[in-house]
Amino acid sequence: MNQDNPIVILIQIVVPLALIFLLTYKYIDFRTKSTHFVCPACRSPFKLSKKDFAFALKMGVNNERIVTCPVCGYKGSMPIEKD
Repeated sequence: MNQDNPIVILIQIVVPLALIFLLTYKYIDFRTKSTHFVCPACRSPFKLSKKDFAFALKMGVNNERIVTCPVCGYKGSMPIEKD
């Protein structure tokens, strides 16, 4: 078989990684455009950038992340609110 061929090995690695990256990017893009957070301390609504949303720590609860409020600086778990 052609399993020792470096091109086949490259395709088997690069194509799935590219697909995973593309799907992750589209998911984060959709979530950042359609959701926001509300700070429990100052009650100000805010949106996260794509990078910040991707690296926000996820809690064990569905639709909840640990984020920092850009207005008052409160850092804690906040539920994701739909727009």
